[in-house]
Amino acid sequence: MHVGLQSFAFNAGSAFVFVYLLKEGMALPVVFLTISVMILSRLIFRMAVVPIVKRIGLRNGLIMGTGIEASGFLFLANVHSVGPWLIAYVIIAACGTAFYWTCYHACVARLGDEEHRGAQVSAREAIFALTGIIGPLFGGFVLTLFGPFYAFAAAAIVNSLAIIPLFAVPRMEILPETTIDRKAKLFAFGMSFSDGVVALAVNFGWRIVLFKTLGENFNAYAGAIAFASIVGAVMGLGVGRLIDLGHHKRSVQIGLAFMAGTVLAEAFGYHFVWGAVAANMLGAVAGPLYMSSIMAPLYNVGKATGCTFRFNVVAENGFDAGAGLGCFAAAAMIYAGFSFFWPLIMGLGGCMGVYLILQWYNQRSTTILESHAVL
Repeated sequence: MHVGLQSFAFNAGSAFVFVYLLKEGMALPVVFLTISVMILSRLIFRMAVVPIVKRIGLRNGLIMGTGIEASGFLFLANVHSVGPWLIAYVIIAACGTAFYWTCYHACVARLGDEEHRGAQVSAREAIFALTGIIGPLFGGFVLTLFGPFYAFAAAAIVNSLAIIPLFAVPRMEILPETTIDRKAKLFAFGMSFSDGVVALAVNFGWRIVLFKTLGENFNAYAGAIAFASIVGAVMGLGVGRLIDLGHHKRSVQIGLAFMAGTVLAEAFGYHFVWGAVAANMLGAVAGPLYMSSIMAPLYNVGKATGCTFRFNVVAENGFDAGAGLGCFAAAAMIYAGFSFFWPLIMGLGGCMGVYLILQWYNQRSTTILESHAVL
């Protein structure tokens, strides 16, 4: 229930945030720079996550992050240029996501089952894909017909409702003096940093590029996302079962191959509407394959460390460093006159990084999984 409501709010609201800024007349390098500042700011806010969550518990930290994320939408309707409202949104959004995703991944890793991890992760991806069909259509319709205030207010309400199912989750205390093994930290940071570079290309950058290619039309943009999500919803369940049956290495190779193919399709096909739509559909197929194959080992290593929360603090810092620096590089490239090809093709470097880290993990998986926290 929580994933369904939260992902609907994302697909109906967050998916439109940066294209909305572009539509309001902000220069493209400024939009990329805004994304970079917001993501890198999470590194600062996350310094407060550990002491606060130690005091209030993991479940309450997740509730807190969900509430802060929801409130961020209320600032967006007043953003029309670089100014106080945009700064306020960046601060609130950075704080909310720093709490939310750190606590969310820690909760999933702690409550999930190693033997069913792939199926559990892929089920979440399928739910996200299903809401990706309805959410963008709803967001694009309200944004076009009623304006940004009602569109983002609706997203805020749905995101707030996602708090209710969390009260059924155990509080989950954090051990006060736990440290994480160095190999587990290296795995968490390296994997997530590389994934952040992939996200720069196929998530943050691609959504902006797709919006531009489709003539900066909210409804066309929403339709392209929804149409692709139909394919993603079907793909979201099968690969997780493949992982649980012991075919993890094969699923990783397939997932990374599809993701690398998506990067190439986006980099070479964004010039044309149908090329962009086809690349977007390929991304919807690649997303569940890719995420299920990389998140299953990440969650399993996190659970084995003895403190999934601190493990995910390291992992989220890695993701933010990769995605934030990648968006900064994209802003510099666009400002210097480079085409969209170059920020998008950076995703191939991220795919290579994920592959190398997973190869290292597969060679040392027994050692890493048995390296429990040192008290």
